[in-house]
Amino acid sequence: MAVVVAIVTSIPMFAALIVLLGGARWFPCGDMAQAELHVRGFLGNPPLVGAAGRIVDDSGFQGSHPGPSLWVALYPVYALGGRSSAALMTSVVAVHVVSIVAAVWLVVRRWGRWAGIPAGMVLLVLLRSAGSDFMVEPWNVWMAFLPFLVMMLLLLDVAAPDPELSPRARGWRWVIAVAVGSHCVQCHAGYLVIVVAALLSAGAVMFADTRTVEGAWRLPLRGGAAATFIMWLAPAIDQIRREPGNLTILREHFTSPDEPYIALSMVGRIVMTQYNVLGPWLTGPHVHASNDSWVRWPGFVLMVGLTVWAVRRSRGTIEWRLLLLTNAVIGVGVLSVARIFGPYYEYTIRWFWVLVVMNVVLCLRVLLGGRSLPTFTRRRAGVLAALSSVILVGFTTFQAVDGLRLPGATDSRVISMLAPQLRDELDPSDRYLIRMYDPYTLNATGFGTLLELGRSGYNVRVDLYFAAAALPHRVVFESEVDTVLWVVVGQPIERARQDPNLTEIASADPRSDAELVRASELIAEIRSGLERTGRDDLIGSLERPGASLVFAEPPLDPSVADDVRALIRLGQPVSVFRADAGAKITAFDE
Repeated sequence: MAVVVAIVTSIPMFAALIVLLGGARWFPCGDMAQAELHVRGFLGNPPLVGAAGRIVDDSGFQGSHPGPSLWVALYPVYALGGRSSAALMTSVVAVHVVSIVAAVWLVVRRWGRWAGIPAGMVLLVLLRSAGSDFMVEPWNVWMAFLPFLVMMLLLLDVAAPDPELSPRARGWRWVIAVAVGSHCVQCHAGYLVIVVAALLSAGAVMFADTRTVEGAWRLPLRGGAAATFIMWLAPAIDQIRREPGNLTILREHFTSPDEPYIALSMVGRIVMTQYNVLGPWLTGPHVHASNDSWVRWPGFVLMVGLTVWAVRRSRGTIEWRLLLLTNAVIGVGVLSVARIFGPYYEYTIRWFWVLVVMNVVLCLRVLLGGRSLPTFTRRRAGVLAALSSVILVGFTTFQAVDGLRLPGATDSRVISMLAPQLRDELDPSDRYLIRMYDPYTLNATGFGTLLELGRSGYNVRVDLYFAAAALPHRVVFESEVDTVLWVVVGQPIERARQDPNLTEIASADPRSDAELVRASELIAEIRSGLERTGRDDLIGSLERPGASLVFAEPPLDPSVADDVRALIRLGQPVSVFRADAGAKITAFDE
């Protein structure tokens, strides 16, 4: 039953994958290229850390998210698929499916086989709200979401086991939860506080329940220690092998931030948006994009009222324990939100969706009171649930496919145009250092070029500055290479063409004549929107529109942000220049 429900629940992801694999070849760029760079050298140079992030130490050196479990999870299907970019996308779906199977199995084991249908429906709601990007992109933020749900379901069995669960099985649940929680933290450092709080809360309850049972804590202690050792061995090796180690960078980043914490008023808005019956878990984050969204207040008040009523009504029952655990973890989550510094991005606290949806479901169980329905009513309810599931699967699949686009489609098209030109110009026996000058897309095209040339057999490396993004084994000094390749994006191309030490060897512009006209129109509309919304200070950024506007703080008005994203999707011209190693380049001096 669990496998069938999980497969049906995964239909939208399968559909999205099939559509993308049947289209143009995907050339990953940006974060997606960095993900494949980590997985691609898995056996020869095993990654010891996670994805590069907005993490820096006190000296400004970039760090990574804590650990490599994401790459371990992706590698089997990636290797079986021929280590191609299509195989990487397939491996993402495979990891999601495994998480869904585990989640549905845990629900079915605890509440019965027919509980699998509503569990599948809840998962479909989460998938629909997360969007088609979540389903296929190998982004570290996405890859922790469903495993976190699995961890919380495991901890429900730890904190409030049903009578049929033996103490040994309860202990094993906690050990597995330690491993799954470690995976979540290694994918994204933002899970650290919430995962540790959940594990310790459930563990404390288990200890209190079994403190008089001789030997009951041997398995959780030994198994938990073993799971922790295995999961964190690679980050520990990285910490020992290099200076500074990634754990040191993480410690310095989070204990001495160079940006202010977000305002308490924003913390309040975030919590009211997330702890909400009508929150992003149900509607998708776009509904709550505006700071004055009307959805926030009624949904938050209803959630608080429903939770208080359910806790009081269920006192002394298993549901009471489950509600207390879930809301205790939510309370810690609120404290975690209050410690966010720098720009706030909703995706960094996506774990809130899992906690809220679990809270809603538990409250509904209390509302129903565990009453069994008459046979005739159960049959009608079963038919209604089956019909609703079919409709929800169809709607989610349609929405996933309808909103689907190749990850980084414009950058992918640019690489498809550059790659054959570069293969004609470059010598496979030479050693190359790739440098990037890209004020528009955070070096997305540069990393795509690095990945594709490496896949084609060229010896390509990067500067130390990109050690986190491309991994330390791809770092080289300029004195150790034959040629330096500059990947230049947008207006700086004209300056590069004037530099006598640079030779242009490849170029691409993804825009048609009509799109060039549209780009000019969008720039005018963005300028007008910035003036209209009192953001005149950002008009200067139009000289190089892109990351500087997308990550503006406070966020842009949604209509202006949509225009900026539309402009970025149109793309920019890209050229690759060659220079002799050691040659003085002045084109990019500012």
